[in-house]
Amino acid sequence: MPADATRATVEALLSTVGQSLYEGVTVGLAASDTLMGRVPYREDYPWLASAHARVGARNYWRDNGIGDGWSLRGNPRLMGQTLLEHAEESVVLRLLKERRRTYPGGVPVAGSNEARRQEWRQPPLDVAVDNAPTSASKTVLLLLWDRQVDSGRDVVTVRAVHTLAPGVYGRAVPIDMSFDIEPGGTVFDQLAYRGDDQPDDFFPHIVRDDNEGTGTGNAQ
Repeated sequence: MPADATRATVEALLSTVGQSLYEGVTVGLAASDTLMGRVPYREDYPWLASAHARVGARNYWRDNGIGDGWSLRGNPRLMGQTLLEHAEESVVLRLLKERRRTYPGGVPVAGSNEARRQEWRQPPLDVAVDNAPTSASKTVLLLLWDRQVDSGRDVVTVRAVHTLAPGVYGRAVPIDMSFDIEPGGTVFDQLAYRGDDQPDDFFPHIVRDDNEGTGTGNAQ
């Protein structure tokens, strides 16, 4: 995909696999619930539930496929790292847990790993930027999932975001695209925040790399 790809281009691509993306996440969460039910003192291991969910989602896409043109990438030995790649359009989705309780805006920062920092650091989708790395071979989107209880119902949310910078702990990661993926696979453009500063310290004891391994596997 060229560096000046538009939001409409990305939306069209995601729409072809929206149902598969949402189902993969929900199947992964169901598998996590089953496994966590067997873990003594499971309330002490919230990170394990997220890891189980990632493994379950990856296995779902491995067994059922993602969609035409899409393939499963990433190194599962790196904490179940899961990347979904559309080679023809040069788009990679990186599966991560959204963390609205600890990250302003919910988008995880890249951390200190330089390879991840480069993935998060991208030119805007709609415009070409002078001196930007327009020869970048791939457009990376973070496929973020979250789980909340709303009026007694278990609600799963899935969205794809396009980051512009690695982010700084305690501040929202800047993004220029956010597409909600609904249960039926419908994709909605829901970019509503622009990375406003947050004065509160959200990161006194955060474990920075518990989402996945820091390597980038086959997506480089």
